[in-house]
Amino acid sequence: MEYPKTNKALRFSSIGEDLKVVEIDVPPLLSTEILVKVHAASINPVDIQLWRSGIIGVVSGQKGMGRDFSGTVVSVGSSVQGWTAGDEIFGLLFHVFGEGTFSQYIRVNPSSDPVAKKPTGFTHEQAASVPLVALTAFSCLDWLPTVQQSPRRVVVRGAAGGTGSWIVQLAKAVYDCHVTAICSGRNAKYVSGLGADEVIDYTKEDVSATLRPQILNLRGAYVTIVGDKTNVKSLGGPITYLTSPAQILRFIKGWVFGPRYACVSLYSKSDLLEQVARLADRGEVQAEVQEVIEGAFDEREAWRKAVQMMEEKRVRGKVTLAIL
Repeated sequence: MEYPKTNKALRFSSIGEDLKVVEIDVPPLLSTEILVKVHAASINPVDIQLWRSGIIGVVSGQKGMGRDFSGTVVSVGSSVQGWTAGDEIFGLLFHVFGEGTFSQYIRVNPSSDPVAKKPTGFTHEQAASVPLVALTAFSCLDWLPTVQQSPRRVVVRGAAGGTGSWIVQLAKAVYDCHVTAICSGRNAKYVSGLGADEVIDYTKEDVSATLRPQILNLRGAYVTIVGDKTNVKSLGGPITYLTSPAQILRFIKGWVFGPRYACVSLYSKSDLLEQVARLADRGEVQAEVQEVIEGAFDEREAWRKAVQMMEEKRVRGKVTLAIL
């Protein structure tokens, strides 16, 4: 496969500015890297939060948007094992101050960037929707308390969303849980199809009253990826322990007395993506892509529509961008 000379990518330099198409030379690969031709990339809330965050101003220069990707290996560094040109690959490129996956070509280091062979049963658009949310779901589910009886009972809020839909599926397929899913009535059938044992329509039922026995169980755990933040445009995850110190007290109190509390981030493990790929190839999990948006590098400005859809909170599963 011919090594490309130039690469088109969407970049920004200052907080919240419009993404611009830049064309740059493709540098030679380091011995530890893989060059990937990106076919699809997906958008996540963290992409928008970082784009508008003061954190990105710490380092000057252009930054990319997008973390998830699926594509084809173009070239392999001399010390990389297990990959050859032509392999189909999907993974996560979480470089806050570097390149993003809204790019025709990206360089990944398989020893530090979580990557795996693309599931044969997934399209590139489906595969690109998976890495960040699946790795986050694993992180959440690993916080489940160990109990003697099986199955454990899990309540998933936002079960039709990107992370929520993967928590539902992995809780059933990997963690042997009884899953109660919370979503709107219009998504109830979809969530049931993911494997949820019970579905609560929050538009019609009092969720707190219905789930009070489970919520107040001192042997349980409350796991969140957003913490106490109230602004959807600000960063969530463990950083909220600093912005909302009450969470630290809640964590300590929960560890001592119960129920346990944690605000978690995603894992960065290739073996978990390999596990997802095996589950997908056996038909045990599915990847929901609500829309594939064309026009990443032309006047259609696909990124703008993707951001709008995420901010309007009308996405079931994920939204992906067609790249090449």
